[in-house]
Amino acid sequence: MIRRLFWVGVGVAATVVVIRKGRQVVARYTPEAVSERAAAAVDDAGARLNRMAHSFRSDFTTARAEREAQLLASLRGELPRREL
Repeated sequence: MIRRLFWVGVGVAATVVVIRKGRQVVARYTPEAVSERAAAAVDDAGARLNRMAHSFRSDFTTARAEREAQLLASLRGELPRREL
């Protein structure tokens, strides 16, 4: 009798665990949850693209300023003078 009661208890516990895990899986793959995860992925990609664009602009502006300074310096006096 106790053995039967033990196995009934094991069966009930297993059933409860399977039902809970099944509900979690169903909740994860409902259309609403899938769309929320997709929206989060798109938002993350947009944020990364925005950071990359700002970084590129900053690097480009710095490089442009350095090159402009080099060109202006070469125009002001580092070019060989022509004798007239």
